[in-house]
Amino acid sequence: MKKLMLMLILGLLTMTSAFAQTRQLTGRVTDQKGVAVANASVVVKGTKIGANTSEDGSFKINVPATAKTLVVKSINYSDAEVAIGTKTNFTIQLESSSQQLEEVIVVGYGTQKRSNVTASISKVDMTKIENKPFASLDQMLQGAAPGLQATSSTGQPGAVTPIRIRGVGSFSYGGARPLYIVDGAQINDGDVSNGNGGGFSINPSTNVLATINSDDIESVNILKDAAATSIYGSRGANGVIVITTKSGRAGKTQFRFDSEVGQNTPILPPTQGYPTDVNDYFQLFKEGLANAGVSAASAAATLASYGYGNGVGIDWFHLITKPGAQKQYNISASGGDAKTKFFASAGYFFQDGTSLKADFSRVTGSLKVTHNVNDKLSFATKVSAGSTLQNSILASDGPGGSGLYFGNPSYVSYVLRPTQNPYNPDGTLNISPDNLGFPGHYNPLYIAKNDKRWAKNLNAIANQNVEYKILPGLKYSTTINMQYTLNEEYQFNNPFHGDNSGASGEGVSIVTRAFLTDLINQLDYHYDINKAKRFYADFKLGQEAIKSATYRQIGDVTGFPPRTDLYYSTNAATSTNGKSVGSDYTFQGYFTNATFSLLDKYTLYGSFRRDGSSRFGVNNPWGNFWSVGTSWNVLAEPFMKGNTVISAFKIHASYGTNGNAEIGNYTWRPSYAFGYNYNGVAGGTFNNIGNESLTWEKNKQADLGTNISFFDNRINLNVDVYKRNTDGALLNQNLSRTTGFSGYINNVGSMQNSGLEVSVNLVPIQVKDFSWEINASYTANKNKVTSLPSGDQLNGAYLLRVGQPFYSFYTRGYAGVNINTGDPMWYIDSTQIGSTSVKTKANLYLVGKQADPKYYGSLGNTFKYKSLSFSFDFYYNFGNYFNESAQAYAMDGAYSTRGKYAINLTRWQKPGDVTTVPKFVYNDARGGATGSDRTLYSGDYVRLRNIQLSYKYDNKAVLDKFHINGINIYARGTNIFTKTYADIILSDPEQGITGNNGQQVLPSKSVTFGLSVNF
Repeated sequence: MKKLMLMLILGLLTMTSAFAQTRQLTGRVTDQKGVAVANASVVVKGTKIGANTSEDGSFKINVPATAKTLVVKSINYSDAEVAIGTKTNFTIQLESSSQQLEEVIVVGYGTQKRSNVTASISKVDMTKIENKPFASLDQMLQGAAPGLQATSSTGQPGAVTPIRIRGVGSFSYGGARPLYIVDGAQINDGDVSNGNGGGFSINPSTNVLATINSDDIESVNILKDAAATSIYGSRGANGVIVITTKSGRAGKTQFRFDSEVGQNTPILPPTQGYPTDVNDYFQLFKEGLANAGVSAASAAATLASYGYGNGVGIDWFHLITKPGAQKQYNISASGGDAKTKFFASAGYFFQDGTSLKADFSRVTGSLKVTHNVNDKLSFATKVSAGSTLQNSILASDGPGGSGLYFGNPSYVSYVLRPTQNPYNPDGTLNISPDNLGFPGHYNPLYIAKNDKRWAKNLNAIANQNVEYKILPGLKYSTTINMQYTLNEEYQFNNPFHGDNSGASGEGVSIVTRAFLTDLINQLDYHYDINKAKRFYADFKLGQEAIKSATYRQIGDVTGFPPRTDLYYSTNAATSTNGKSVGSDYTFQGYFTNATFSLLDKYTLYGSFRRDGSSRFGVNNPWGNFWSVGTSWNVLAEPFMKGNTVISAFKIHASYGTNGNAEIGNYTWRPSYAFGYNYNGVAGGTFNNIGNESLTWEKNKQADLGTNISFFDNRINLNVDVYKRNTDGALLNQNLSRTTGFSGYINNVGSMQNSGLEVSVNLVPIQVKDFSWEINASYTANKNKVTSLPSGDQLNGAYLLRVGQPFYSFYTRGYAGVNINTGDPMWYIDSTQIGSTSVKTKANLYLVGKQADPKYYGSLGNTFKYKSLSFSFDFYYNFGNYFNESAQAYAMDGAYSTRGKYAINLTRWQKPGDVTTVPKFVYNDARGGATGSDRTLYSGDYVRLRNIQLSYKYDNKAVLDKFHINGINIYARGTNIFTKTYADIILSDPEQGITGNNGQQVLPSKSVTFGLSVNF
């Protein structure tokens, strides 16, 4: 017993001695320029003892007496090991891996050191994404990378922003968008909303990307050339956007809370594009009656019938637009040890649109856990989900559409007269059908109050990865990715007033669910051919299987009770449409690539992929895609030694092929369909001739680029030139109508995109407390059709012609106004020599105007003084035109009883007047407002996209007292200022990829205030 007591006492003394020798280490981690490195991991080597640095780079850690070395790690920096010795305070400088071209970036099916990358890849600056007041990632990417065009066609919160990488690469609108990869998984993206079969959409678009919280994103890489995208084979033709979400880091659990609140206001149209007030409206009306030869008595009666002198003067435009709230709240936790790391987050986002009844809200959550079982086996599990609610207005009939609806407040704000009072004398909303009520049009205030139009979207993504190191340098990984999307849309048109009042109201419900699985099995092998000479090779071999199954139910009812609160379909009397449909697709792919590197100076890369898909015919279900690339790190050459000017210099080149499979799931199949009923009996017919030899359209792309830096990376320049040819494009080939079909999809067309991309980073000033950084990008792209199956093809408002851009407007040339008569004039033909005042005598031709820009880019500045930071970014766009589709209803006296654009006030009034607006004539039948390039307006603009002032509170004594690592306070403005360059423009110049103004929700500018706290 005495021996046992003695041993316990000795053990306690030993432990006490050990604890007595535990000491506290403090310090600060910076980069080579002395800038703090936040959230760096500082761990005692061989243990789990550690901490993460705070916002100012400082750390505090208690270590045992046996601790000998600190290991410091941070993304984009080389690891550092620091001997502890007898020191208790440390200043640790990390070497920027990006400065040495050692930055690790995400590429296809893995990562790679930037020094060995042979491809054209742009890494998005995450400051352009984090906490921005936009609902979805695609909106945030505008101006974020050269070669990437992101152009919104609507201000509807949560709508899709179409993206093109290196131009329009396909004849199919939907097939020209890039492929999105989220944590290694190919996802179903884009618009998941659907029309109700009646010719219009319930929602302008419901965006899958809007379900992802941008605050959860760690990095975004834009893969542009063949060497980067060919490994994705049949789906990489239009570029790839690789999104990687945040992971946990070893060390004490760190929490972060972000809050941002503010207000959106509409970006108003230019003065010329604003509706006239009541006085100007009747000035035009009177003049139009006189010019039409209407007698004084008839004119007086007509004026009176349309409210002249009734004392009403409504500004409809201001009634349907509104400021709206903008807010978001996000919280996350990150931590772990050497074996297990985690990241968890939750977020809420709300954005009020600028038009009546347009808003968007989102709730998100995510959890990512990585665990190293031992030195060989590890796994990572990630689950994220986003639930959104989008209330929207009725707008145009989709991309490129021109259908305008009387329930659309943006449209009716132009065509309703200022004498039409939205309210009755008793204050109720006016829906009377008399002449001063709403004959043929609808009161948008009533529609907004009583109609319903919503979409509820749930998108969940789950990833499970298991990795096993078989041998040194050889590892096997398997990943199962799953995406589940549920979209519930509902539309209720009230029974009293609006589009379906004649049917006692209408209710349309659409439920769509899609489930995608993506299974990847992969072997990675690193082989040192000659380790001493740093000559090595990396190999990859993989298999991928994708299956997506979509199911949709549609129901349409009419005959509602005479109430507005019973809006669900179950209350209606008659079912007019009820059906369910399914649509599936599969992909099976085998891929491999190899990278050979010598001295991290010379790199050779090659990839190959073979894909099969259910989307293509039984004769050609498989396609082969490949690429080769090389890079030369010139700075590592002996002849560059002693150089003090150039701090980085690399040249890369690539060539390869990839494919595009973005067509209908059953386009190739000859099919027979039912639903073509006759006399109450079910009937069917052949509805698709199909093409059993249909296969992928292919892109062949060449790229040559350089990355060069000067003066210790104070000047950084990236330049790429490229040419990509789309061959065997998926295009309609005409058939004789005697076959019963007008055409079929075939691999018959081709087009070319060629261009130049430049990005520049400058640091003009870098002193102790102050720095100035400039970032700029420039993209010039030339698109042209290079072959067609049978000559020119009309494609809506555009004409496809060899040698011309894909989006080339085809219409009459407007020759202005006859200065003697005030009549509109048109050029007789494309020579633009002769003109005529008879519209039917003017030929249609390519007017030399296109919808896609010739060049675009960004320019940003960031100024930092101690803890204060000020930045602003401009986005510019030049060389394109857009079509003002509603102009016909509000110009020249056509539809005289409707509202008018203010540009009509510049009309011709007397001989000698020089103007583009003809004489105003009541019920004008000359057709001057339609069918010519008069309705095409320049899309040239420069926009102040972002301006921000932020302050990092860094009083360490105060922060430590409250256990806070850092506080950042900021104020931000978005889309604050827009400069246009056209003499005449009627709306905001940003009108989408296809260049059509569908009178949708106005774009917004916002002012927000934010707070970020790390603790």
